[in-house]
Amino acid sequence: MTTTAEPAKQIQTFYEPVLPYLGEVKARLSAIVPPDSQLLAESLHHSLSGGGKLLRPVVGLLAGGATGTLTPHHFETAAVSEMIHIATLLHDDVLDDADLRRGRKTVRAVWGNTVSILSGDYLLAQASRKLAQVGNIRIVAIFSDVLADLCDGEVEQIRGSYNVDVIDWDSYYRKSVCKTASLFRAACESAGVLNGLPESQIQALATFGKNFGIAFQIVDDLLDYTSSESEMGKPVLDDLRNGIVNAPILLALQSDELSDDERESFRVHIRRLFASEEGDDVAQPIAGIQGYLEKTGAVAETQALADRFIRDGLAGLDFMPPSAERDALFGLGRFVIQRRT
Repeated sequence: MTTTAEPAKQIQTFYEPVLPYLGEVKARLSAIVPPDSQLLAESLHHSLSGGGKLLRPVVGLLAGGATGTLTPHHFETAAVSEMIHIATLLHDDVLDDADLRRGRKTVRAVWGNTVSILSGDYLLAQASRKLAQVGNIRIVAIFSDVLADLCDGEVEQIRGSYNVDVIDWDSYYRKSVCKTASLFRAACESAGVLNGLPESQIQALATFGKNFGIAFQIVDDLLDYTSSESEMGKPVLDDLRNGIVNAPILLALQSDELSDDERESFRVHIRRLFASEEGDDVAQPIAGIQGYLEKTGAVAETQALADRFIRDGLAGLDFMPPSAERDALFGLGRFVIQRRT
């Protein structure tokens, strides 16, 4: 039987080529904590010590190491990618009224919404400062696009919240690219820019990062149905309870395995879950939703969709010479679609 420690150990093997440099990234993250504001320092320390995998910095560093020599500018942009990621989590927790993240109290739960928002804003300000220090206008533009995308994606998610009749694949992909994939894309694209690669290779890295991020989001959707609360630190079907229609639901709704009556029954179960309040008995709609997911094979289809995005992204990286970083990047791409947390 696979234990939760085994995946953690496995993913660590893909980090090995850049482990010596992660200390540089962590040092840059620690250095942004303000010495003069105890409250802000406490909230940022809480956020930065949350046990995150530093996945976005690692992907960027592997892309940089596989295509050139890593420099302090690579470490700065890697730190920026993590700062922006954490800032979005701080803001998302306020938007979602979230008290827990990965089984741990959020900043808003401990210090309130205002501190959570301002802590996120502070991180974005520090990220902007670091980008200015890199001194590359294109890198600034790349990450500025990410910030715009994050806002766009959040609005797109709000537009479709609690409405199973609004979300379609165009909306889903737009939200996924903006909220998740854009930051992976930026981490990879900026690595290529810093290494002075030909434009075709920079774009191949950007495409890989985008596809990696979409696949990551699709698997995240899948885990909402297949993982346990102890593994994910949140209830099963948590996204759907919060009004978010994701990939398995979309695949099931369009399946030829459902009759028109079954499709409408499926929607009714989803609407009932949307309308539920804390303390309500939701066993029946959850069972109904899971039954239709099983009938349509939506879980397997979702996994296949994530596989396809990773394969397409990796196909563009054949220009990379053999190296430990290249092998780790390819391995991480394949691993991320098999993860359980």
